Amino acid sequence: MTEAQQEIAYADAVAELEEILAALEDDNIDVDALASKVERASHLISLCRDRIGAAKVQVEQVVADLDAPDRSGEATEAPAEAE
Repeated sequence: MTEAQQEIAYADAVAELEEILAALEDDNIDVDALASKVERASHLISLCRDRIGAAKVQVEQVVADLDAPDRSGEATEAPAEAE
């Protein structure tokens, strides 16, 4: 991930994408603005995909760690809930 991609949070990127979409739906959008908005949207979509991919890898690692065998060779289990 580039330094520029790390500067904006995922939620902020999604919010900006929603703003761009609203602007694109406006029939009076300037053609020059249209091109730059589409380019920015493409960048934000790429950033969001990267963030989702990274989160997926982290979640898979956490789940794999939970399912990993402990030192006795048995899979670890969550503690039973008290009744």
